[in-house]
Amino acid sequence: PERKIINKFYPHDFDPNKVFKSKKSGSKVVKVRTMIPFTSICIHCGSYLYKGTKLSAIKKRITNQYYLGIEIFRFYMNCSICNSVFSFKTDPKSGTYKIERGIRYLTAFNDDSPNKNDTDAKNYINKNRNESISKIKTLLYKFNYFKQKY
Repeated sequence: PERKIINKFYPHDFDPNKVFKSKKSGSKVVKVRTMIPFTSICIHCGSYLYKGTKLSAIKKRITNQYYLGIEIFRFYMNCSICNSVFSFKTDPKSGTYKIERGIRYLTAFNDDSPNKNDTDAKNYINKNRNESISKIKTLLYKFNYFKQKY
């Protein structure tokens, strides 16, 4: 059985200064396979890109943009249907992502969804809470009725 070779042979005329060393680029572009962090719709073909779908991406550090010392990254991905490019970047201030081009966020389908106005959101929440409480009360009433009957 052979053993691992720890020592390497260097010829007597070997000069380490003549060995070619590749220089690292300063742009810091990295190819990664990552998941989409939100559900969105492609602007070009209208296909849905669901949260958690794995896609290959190019991750690029944005130079000279920091938030409290945290680096901001931009991700370039391709739509899985029409192969068009879309991009978004990290937003450490709000803890989310900002869409830049190619896709849009999936909005709620019902018309009575809350807008960005706080009073509308509170009214929407109270309306849904009252509906769910009334449903629970009817279920409890039916349960007690059948409990007494049988």
